[in-house]
Amino acid sequence: MTVDEIYLLIAQNIANSVQSENWNKATLNIQGDDTYVDTTGEYLDSNNVAQSLDVHNFDADVDFAIMELHEITTEGGNNKWNKAIFTLTPDGDFDMEFIWDQELQNEIDRLANE
Repeated sequence: MTVDEIYLLIAQNIANSVQSENWNKATLNIQGDDTYVDTTGEYLDSNNVAQSLDVHNFDADVDFAIMELHEITTEGGNNKWNKAIFTLTPDGDFDMEFIWDQELQNEIDRLANE
């Protein structure tokens, strides 16, 4: 998959999981790397009240696509990230913010060495 195809897949799954016809913004919080992914999410309904996004209804391909996105975007040791935030608006505009969390990485490394 290309990066654009991965972004489209994520956006489609977020939009399909919103339980309201009128919403203002949806956010998918991602933790992961090339080997695992953990996601949570929420959306703001028309009253700007946060509602849980049911990520368990996402296509199984989404986790694999996010792992592939991590592999593509960190190739060559550049753009290190282990967290990301994908924000989607109802008109299809989106933003992807990549974050490096050293504390999270330390915990992952510690658990891997046990």
